[in-house]
Amino acid sequence: MSKREIYRILDAAANRGREALRVVEDAARFLEDDAELTARLKETRHQFAAAQNKFDRRERLDARDVAADVGTCVETEDEYRRTSLADVLAANFARLQEAARSLEEYSKIVAPNAARDWEQIRYAAYSLEKLAFDALARRGSDPFEELAAEFAASVETEPAPEPVETPVEPEPPQPESEPTPAPEPLETPLETVAAPFIFGGSHRPKTDREARRARLETASLCVYVDPARPDGELRDLLRADIDVFQIVVDPNSANAPDAQTERFFKRWRETGSQTRDVESRPLLFLRDYVDWAAALSFDGATVDRGFDWNVARETLGPDALLGATVSTLDEAEAGLRAGELGVLDFLEVGPVFASQTGEPTGTALLRTIVDRVEGEPSIPLFAFGGVDFQNCDEAFDSGFERLAVGSAILNAPDKRAAASRFKCLF
Repeated sequence: MSKREIYRILDAAANRGREALRVVEDAARFLEDDAELTARLKETRHQFAAAQNKFDRRERLDARDVAADVGTCVETEDEYRRTSLADVLAANFARLQEAARSLEEYSKIVAPNAARDWEQIRYAAYSLEKLAFDALARRGSDPFEELAAEFAASVETEPAPEPVETPVEPEPPQPESEPTPAPEPLETPLETVAAPFIFGGSHRPKTDREARRARLETASLCVYVDPARPDGELRDLLRADIDVFQIVVDPNSANAPDAQTERFFKRWRETGSQTRDVESRPLLFLRDYVDWAAALSFDGATVDRGFDWNVARETLGPDALLGATVSTLDEAEAGLRAGELGVLDFLEVGPVFASQTGEPTGTALLRTIVDRVEGEPSIPLFAFGGVDFQNCDEAFDSGFERLAVGSAILNAPDKRAAASRFKCLF
């Protein structure tokens, strides 16, 4: 058995376990509204990530070979049958426990310092399973069973009889009268006036802040986009596996940001992105132009250092998300407090590595922030600035789980492939 074969097993088991853990966490959070269980599951997810970081990330990724995995072609009928929430929980807790056991055993060969961590995670999974089913029992009914019964009833309902056509006698001719004057036009909504060139006279339906925050919680990859790039590049990016687009316009342009964002939204419509629910589509942020982000119904805006966060929040309104760039520990701690107060929704920390965005802070700042935060931070944290495939491991090793990337994707020959490669790291 080679080292590569061991890492191939570890990689598959780690992916399987994290996926299962996310499924049960979503159930606790969105179906059961159980804050305590959600917190316990999230804590376990972070323990899972910490144990996974003890593996050599490059070895694990180099060993990954999905195309040659014979297990992807083996299916059972039960895999595609879930008739209750209990079924979903049972299946995914089993996946988590089995994955943890496999990780525990095989890590003893190449990363023995992680074996005890996987053992503890496996024991935690047993306890969490009991808590989850206790919560379901307290609920008194299974929401999936109710839904399944509803669908079954709709299928079993007898079809309505076909309507019988009744002959209709022609109406007698009416005397001519003067045409009715057209009604006065209604007052145009503010959102329509704000961006007629983008939305063609109607604005994109807004989603509330809670839905956007839920999408942000699942985001791992943010990409900075120059909307002045060629159309083909924008189309490729919009079709890539990217969670957050942050549009950075050229402030020296005579018509920034209106003409630049118009081009981006045109490509956005062409890819059908605007038709997807907020839970499944990438989020759109505009950097620094907070008033434009509000007027164009962006998902939110990001402001650089020196911008008053309270003013930006007031400008955006209650539904949009607000992020801020921080480069020191004091700024990060102030940003986390603003997150607890509901002013900010996420932070970008950096620039971590050498880039055009300023003097690099290094990964020491990331580690210090993680050490200062007890448990889960109040808002998501993204590491940004010079992040590429060669140095991203350093950001992960510091405890950050989200990346904001620019040139490593924008300047790649195949941008979709570069984005997918980054997503495989999470």
